[in-house]
Amino acid sequence: MPRPNITIKELTNIESNYYLMIKPRECAKRIKIGKDKVYRYYKLFKEGKTVQEIYNIYEQNRRRCGRKKLTISEAKLIEINEKLDKDWSLDAIAGRDKLENASEKYSTSKLYKSVNEGIIDKHKLRRKGLRKWTHRNESRGKITDCPTISQRNEKYPEIVDKNIFGHFEGDTIVGKERKSAIVTLAERTSKYIVLLKASRKSTEVENVVTDWANNTSNDKIKTITFDRGKEFSRWKEIEEATSLEIYFGDPGSPGQRGLNENSNGIVRKDLPKKTDLSVHSQAELNKIADKWNNIPRKILKYKTPAEVLKIHTGLDTILLQN
Repeated sequence: MPRPNITIKELTNIESNYYLMIKPRECAKRIKIGKDKVYRYYKLFKEGKTVQEIYNIYEQNRRRCGRKKLTISEAKLIEINEKLDKDWSLDAIAGRDKLENASEKYSTSKLYKSVNEGIIDKHKLRRKGLRKWTHRNESRGKITDCPTISQRNEKYPEIVDKNIFGHFEGDTIVGKERKSAIVTLAERTSKYIVLLKASRKSTEVENVVTDWANNTSNDKIKTITFDRGKEFSRWKEIEEATSLEIYFGDPGSPGQRGLNENSNGIVRKDLPKKTDLSVHSQAELNKIADKWNNIPRKILKYKTPAEVLKIHTGLDTILLQN
């Protein structure tokens, strides 16, 4: 526990010990103060300083201590707010500035400090608190006879390193009264997000995934790992119509597709729960996906998913075009 600030009374006591020629170590024991401080004050008394003069010097130094208030230029603040309005995180802003060696850059912690100081509006931040977890018992049917994620990992051992492009995780997000749905795909290496307009019917899911795969460079897409929802029950038909290999996570193990689950949480900002998702066209979904694919990610060393996609495939996009 840090010691309280020194007082005039203590300084007067140290002065008395000094003139009584009490050794600094003994003085420190008597007053219960660090011996280094006593040595420093003894030196000042030797120089002819008075108690009041020493105390005034101490107060001036104390006022200069502590963190200095962060000052961000008006131009930089405008830039930060513009990026926050585009759903960038403060970490993405700080990391991208470092990557590009921006002339004015701040660490993530300093940007969050500026939020606490009211320089940046906290309401602009993407995550305003921890998610409140509410468990819901799954009532829909499950696929049982299907290729598993362990079989995928056995066939593609390099998938664990996440350095090989072409392995996707897939799911659906549902809308109001669970009557509308959108297929979400996330590529493991680039974190690239694809949104496909569909419904909860397995035939529509089959059609849209097949269209997407056949309208993208097939050699770039190797596998998709879905959860076991019945909307993916026509996985064999998808495999037959494309060059894809379909796998499924273990029941009750969403963490096996953690990237996809996280991506769903991200796009929910634009596709809130309890809203009718069927009103969104494929073009609108592409616009949403494109926004998130052009925001830097810490896991990508502050490159964007779109930039990493370009590096691995030479493609500008793998979104479903109308």
